[in-house]
Amino acid sequence: MRRWIDALWPAALLVLFVGTFRTTGSESTDDRALPNCETSQTRDLATLERCLALDAQNVELMRDIGDEYLAAGTTDRAEAMYRRALAIDPHDGAVHLRLGELLLARGNAEAARTEAEAALASLPGNLTAEGLVERAVLRQGHDATSPPSGTRWRR
Repeated sequence: MRRWIDALWPAALLVLFVGTFRTTGSESTDDRALPNCETSQTRDLATLERCLALDAQNVELMRDIGDEYLAAGTTDRAEAMYRRALAIDPHDGAVHLRLGELLLARGNAEAARTEAEAALASLPGNLTAEGLVERAVLRQGHDATSPPSGTRWRR
């Protein structure tokens, strides 16, 4: 009986070791639960929000999440996400443009113009920002032939 125990205990330890530390590939169990935030192909809202939870200062993710909210018609959440991004990077012209377009669509031409002017300050000569300024000015009822204060835009 003692021989059987001496012969089987190394095999039992091996089975226990293999069962405990077995994984597929080189990933640990925790790594498989994390979203792959590095690829641009994972763009569903749930994955983006999990990625943002891992990197709370990522303005690009906030912009993408805002775009997804906007596409889903939840404009309040889109606006909040764009404003959160601008709180981190107030010079991000792309976010100013998105927020300006959203505000103009809601009918807030004055705020849209402010965002468009901020976008122009970050992206001088950007035709999209210039067009947003012009549309906001027209919506406000001002003379579109005179540029807003502090900006240069073409008619």
